Amino acid sequence: MGRLRAFLISIPQRFWFVPALFITAAIVLAQILVAADKSALELPGFVKNFLFATGVDGARALLSAVAAFLGVAGTAFSITISVVSTASTTYGPRLVRNFMRNRDNQVVLGVLTATFVYTLLVLRTIRSQSDDGAAFVPHLAVNAAIVLGVIDVFLFVWFIHHIASSVQVETIADGARRDFQRAVGHNWLDPDGDRHDRFDAPTEGGAIVASPVAGYLTHVDRMMLADDAANADVSVRLLKRVGDQVVKGEPIAQIWPAERGESMEANLRDHLHTASSRSTDQDVRFAQQQIVELAVRAMSPGTNDPYTAVNAIQQVASGVLTVVGREEGANVIVDDAGAPRLYLRPVKIEEIVDTPFDHVRPFSLTTRIVLEALVDLAARIRVAAVDPEVAQRAERHVDTILKEAQLDERDSELLHAYVETSRKETTLTPPAQPSGA
Repeated sequence: MGRLRAFLISIPQRFWFVPALFITAAIVLAQILVAADKSALELPGFVKNFLFATGVDGARALLSAVAAFLGVAGTAFSITISVVSTASTTYGPRLVRNFMRNRDNQVVLGVLTATFVYTLLVLRTIRSQSDDGAAFVPHLAVNAAIVLGVIDVFLFVWFIHHIASSVQVETIADGARRDFQRAVGHNWLDPDGDRHDRFDAPTEGGAIVASPVAGYLTHVDRMMLADDAANADVSVRLLKRVGDQVVKGEPIAQIWPAERGESMEANLRDHLHTASSRSTDQDVRFAQQQIVELAVRAMSPGTNDPYTAVNAIQQVASGVLTVVGREEGANVIVDDAGAPRLYLRPVKIEEIVDTPFDHVRPFSLTTRIVLEALVDLAARIRVAAVDPEVAQRAERHVDTILKEAQLDERDSELLHAYVETSRKETTLTPPAQPSGA
């Protein structure tokens, strides 16, 4: 049931889903309007005057013209894919993936293809005097096709503007930031929650369960798996984290007591989902990597775009500051009695803090403004961190930057001055004690 549920949930996210809905609506609309015309529905006088009445040949010409617009749209989409593919070599392959899952693009394609299907269905109902039976022109349906054609033109113009905006680095970085923040928000387990706790999992004994397939672990139905474990009176420890690659036959979970492990294998297959590529849904590391990759690519040899790197560092700060502003999340889901049922392997705060520094710093040691952006990120972490160790960790990254920076004398002086100012401004002084305290 878990895999079926996951498949059903994933359907609305597929690129073809929205266009399929519009095409279905077009088929229904064509049948309704043609049926209304055939039934000789008596329309009010002002409606008849408003409708554009035309003969058989005129109606066919109008519908053919509207249907032909799909060719223009097809050319535009082909050009768009070419532009996105070219841009992806600079900003990363995620650009194509984000384009495919963008709901606005799906709606535009859905309306254009639905208009084409609608006009074909209406066109086949038009009959002239020379055909069998009396002449028939579905005026309501033809006028609706004209309205759809006008909508298509406006959508097409808007789509060009939308594509031009979507390939701008600011838009890409902002989209990656939203993915990161969403992943950070969805995957934190409140340690004070009713069914959450935090303690180390046992390592000895237990039955080892191997992965039945190869791929990347993309999603875990945490609560459902914990409930199944409670029903079977077992404890499950995941040996892989979301985002990890798994090979068929590789250990993926451990179950206690060992003699009941075989009974939980089917549930594990249902609630551990793998795919050929990673997803930002539960994969916090991959969601953060999308933004960091922008900075790394911007500073790679042959590109040298420090302002894009600075923008990416500023965007990644939103998720990082959210993480450091709260305590470490729970790693265990317990049952109503408090017994551990599912041991998880959440991403640690230290990993999220280290990633932008360790990944971007090696590529930007000769560029002062990018190093200053990292120093600024460290300062913001020091202010937001609730754990003093996290604040000290950020401070150590600044020391590493100063030690490894390869700047000329002028830039080196400016960087040291920037660090000194940053440290002074982010030093929090305790509030003054009231007199007599």
